[in-house]
Amino acid sequence: MNVTSLLHFESMKYIGAQTQAASINHHVAAALRVFIEDFYQRIAPAFIVVLSCRRPSPMNFYRNIMQLLYESVDTMIVQLVLVELGRPRRIAGPRTHNLLLVDSLDALLDIEIHTYTAQSDNSEYYFIFLQQRDALIPHDMQGVFAYCWRHQLINCNVMTQSSGGQVLLHTYYPYAAGQCNDSQPTRINRFLGASWQHRDYFPSKLHNLNGCPLVVLARRVSPFLDLDEGQRGLLGLRGLEGRLLQELSHRMNFSIQFAGLQDQLRNRTTWSEKQLLQKLVQERRAHLAIGYVRKRIQYATNLTPVFPHYSNRVVGCLLLNAHNLTSLEIWSFPFQALTWICLLLFASWLIFGLIVRSMYSALLFFILRYHLHQRLPGSLPDLTHGDYAAVMGRTTWQDLREVPSLQDLLGLKSVIVSSEREEEVLRTLDRCTQREGAGSHPLFFGLISQDALLHLTQRGHRAGAYHIIPQDVLEQQLAIYLQKHSHLAAHLDHLVMSIRTVGLLHHWAGQVASERYFRSRFLYREKRIRQPDLWAVYILTAGLYLLSLVVFVCELLATRQAGI
Repeated sequence: MNVTSLLHFESMKYIGAQTQAASINHHVAAALRVFIEDFYQRIAPAFIVVLSCRRPSPMNFYRNIMQLLYESVDTMIVQLVLVELGRPRRIAGPRTHNLLLVDSLDALLDIEIHTYTAQSDNSEYYFIFLQQRDALIPHDMQGVFAYCWRHQLINCNVMTQSSGGQVLLHTYYPYAAGQCNDSQPTRINRFLGASWQHRDYFPSKLHNLNGCPLVVLARRVSPFLDLDEGQRGLLGLRGLEGRLLQELSHRMNFSIQFAGLQDQLRNRTTWSEKQLLQKLVQERRAHLAIGYVRKRIQYATNLTPVFPHYSNRVVGCLLLNAHNLTSLEIWSFPFQALTWICLLLFASWLIFGLIVRSMYSALLFFILRYHLHQRLPGSLPDLTHGDYAAVMGRTTWQDLREVPSLQDLLGLKSVIVSSEREEEVLRTLDRCTQREGAGSHPLFFGLISQDALLHLTQRGHRAGAYHIIPQDVLEQQLAIYLQKHSHLAAHLDHLVMSIRTVGLLHHWAGQVASERYFRSRFLYREKRIRQPDLWAVYILTAGLYLLSLVVFVCELLATRQAGI
């Protein structure tokens, strides 16, 4: 046992020493030793002991306890910290596994344990030995648990020793049945002399929340999270993350209490990702935020992310109708130019009008039936070299700025949509592509979530309307965000990983939108025949009239020459 301040303890004098039988001291030391061997020694190579007393008598008592522990626990590295009243100082070191030896609630508050872990995303363990007079133990214990709950310290136990030598272990259950947000002490264990009554020193408090509400900040972003007004004004969850939230609620048995969502519905607005997370930081009563929130490094300072539950692919998409072949291009499409010249010269002598009329009728049917299009870009460099303009949301644009390999896309002409709703990106792409003056083949492409594109295409009954560029643009990790150092983090991490591992999220994503429906090319027929589509008719008709005029003039001249 490597105790850094052991020599200081050995040199302490007995000032106001507590009169207690040596057998009781051995009993208490054995309780601590068994706990350390059963728990800390199994899960960590080291732990920290913090000693804080406001009275000299408990300090000497703890000196004896530490000497006994030193003799029996010698296989672990231990950092020993002495907190002295009136001499505050911060001692660096990990605070994951803690053994706190205190003589009162005030002595515990002197340690300020929450300040060492406020910026941590991990869960810590606090085994607190409260050496206090029997009459004051209930009050101080209640204060300890209130302090732990206030600072999200869920793994917090208090060991006490009565004047008769009885060693008991208490904890608190903030999600007890019918007692939500409760910090009342509950006895969970007792030391029997050679072992503890139970070896489960830190029982789980999050497997069953007994219907207690968790306050959720959410925003509606299809197809990830959407809501329906249900019976009696209740909200029904839809979408990929809506199903995830329902599954977590079912597994942990908590009720969902939305905050701010009614205001969004009433005002017909949707919070941005930044607004959503700012409200999570500012409104400390909310437990989590969800709704197409991407995991970002800049949020790590103030918030704790849960393990990413879904990999969202951002892809480039084109409106296929904007790249359909015009009638002139269709007319020349089957053969090369030289072949067409030979055919036309030959056909002019063989019932030219009938052949061309039949051929063009077939080609016109071909245009209307199959919507042939130009050769489409197959990669991001094709878009860059093709002088395309990008249509994207503000958040996607911010993500592109952080990826060095995608800087070429930022160099293109861009249309930045202020809204973070993906349907606005798709709507803007349609408007840019179909506006007057855009030309027969407008060079616009959208950057949008693939899942959102599939869902919006299916919802709008527009199968075959868009083409996805085969090369992915980037991949975004979607995550649930919690308050910094939230007590829910570790348990939600475990649940989300298990849900993702079994493939539930991909199953839900397949239910939200069908890629097979998206790629069907024979269902979508929004394209109308416009003036540019009829140029081939005009040109062919004018050519035939001109050819007939030439033939007529030639015949007239031949007749006159024959008459002469």
